[in-house]
Amino acid sequence: MAKHALYQMTWKEIEDAFKTDPVVLIPMGSTEQQGIQSLTGDYLAAEAIAKRVAEKSGAYYIPVIPFGCSEYFRCFPGTISLRPSTVEAVITDVVESLTEHGVTKIFFINGHAGNTPTIEDVARKVRREKGIVCFSIDLWQGLTPEAKKEIYGEGPDSSGHGGDPLTSVMLYLYPEHMRMDLLNPVENIKEYKGVPVTGLKKGMVKGVPFNLYMDMLDVTKQGVMGNPFVSSAERGEKIVNYLVDACCEMVKIIKENDARI
Repeated sequence: MAKHALYQMTWKEIEDAFKTDPVVLIPMGSTEQQGIQSLTGDYLAAEAIAKRVAEKSGAYYIPVIPFGCSEYFRCFPGTISLRPSTVEAVITDVVESLTEHGVTKIFFINGHAGNTPTIEDVARKVRREKGIVCFSIDLWQGLTPEAKKEIYGEGPDSSGHGGDPLTSVMLYLYPEHMRMDLLNPVENIKEYKGVPVTGLKKGMVKGVPFNLYMDMLDVTKQGVMGNPFVSSAERGEKIVNYLVDACCEMVKIIKENDARI
């Protein structure tokens, strides 16, 4: 049976694998609240998707990086947040450990939006210093309007923190750990410090968006901004399959092109 997890291989097997100029996936996520009903270890979703992508596309993947920049969720117990500088140091060391053994094709499977700026900073540094182009996907921004319509139907968009896509994905991947029975009617604030709130960290005045540096508890006591009441394992399976297929297509493109400048 072919191996795809580098941590399940010997160094000799990895040496031989790296001679083929493979795509190496770096799954990332966070350990943070995702609503009163869902697991704090949402990095598990990125890990599961990376595993499926590697096995389907012939890529390899490393152990998931389970912590990210989750400062605005620290008011909820169980959240573990790293400073951006810490995340940058970890990613940099991981990438350097791979590239010094000849890896040139790196694909971040990112399951936490708070990691996105740091991934870009590292990718640009790698490009500048090593002449290697890295790739990434922000998983929960990966559903196109067409995909959402197919998966969610004609109803309103239920996506948002503590709602979909992640609640459905976790219901599909880890149903035994979900606590949908804890859900109660979601109450979100409409205004913060006199500014109408439009989302986490966002407000709107005269049609102009502004950044509001709120904590999640300032917005919702349940940690929910989407609509988890309509989430389902069936939806989750469709979301996972859609993202896996898209990532596999990306792996194919990366394989066929030289990632070096």
